[in-house]
Amino acid sequence: MAADAISLSIPHSEPFHGVARLVVGGLAARLDLSYEDLEDLQLALVSVLERDGYAAGPEITVRLLVEEGMVGIAIGPLDAAELGADLERQPEEGLPMRRLLETLVQQISVEEQDGGHWLRLEKRVALAHGTPRGEA
Repeated sequence: MAADAISLSIPHSEPFHGVARLVVGGLAARLDLSYEDLEDLQLALVSVLERDGYAAGPEITVRLLVEEGMVGIAIGPLDAAELGADLERQPEEGLPMRRLLETLVQQISVEEQDGGHWLRLEKRVALAHGTPRGEA
């Protein structure tokens, strides 16, 4: 299956975070993902969006990438210093963002693209028969 992508740009304010969450939910339904995979993806996304210090500007973009056996989420542009500090925070300073995300997704990386820093999360998923529902 070739990679498919969805891109959504929203104002970085809490009322719009639900829109991004709905898009993830719609994609999960379309791919016939398990409820657990859906919850993991939505919690990972919301955990990042709700961190006010991460925003590098008034707008944030969420990109969803679907490949065979994987759903990826790229979120950006983000403040690299704030994100990096949170990802490297030690457990005695509170729940580190990296530890939370590692319970939800299999791959976490910070990438530079489009002139900014992006957090990329990848979750291995079982796709129903390898195709989105309705395309078999």
